[in-house]
Amino acid sequence: MLIHVAEIEPYGSPILVAIVPSEFTVPGAGDDLIKRIERHCRVYVVMLVSVEINGFRAHANFQTHVILALIQLEYLDLVEVDLSIAPPEEELPF
Repeated sequence: MLIHVAEIEPYGSPILVAIVPSEFTVPGAGDDLIKRIERHCRVYVVMLVSVEINGFRAHANFQTHVILALIQLEYLDLVEVDLSIAPPEEELPF
């Protein structure tokens, strides 16, 4: 599965925003996808965002409404991540 992600720092802490289909911005499927993404991008907190007909929808393990409003005003430098490739085996620096 290919997804597009961008790093933002709205309040000084990095968050990884992943642009995903609508079916992943709900509890259950969204939580599973966040875990998959975290294996590839270990140092980030992940927020899923989908583009809807009437706006945007987001899902994360934190409140998303303020951050969602902030990222609508930013230019996102999206990078492609392939979740079908095994995540790197590197150890975390802490």
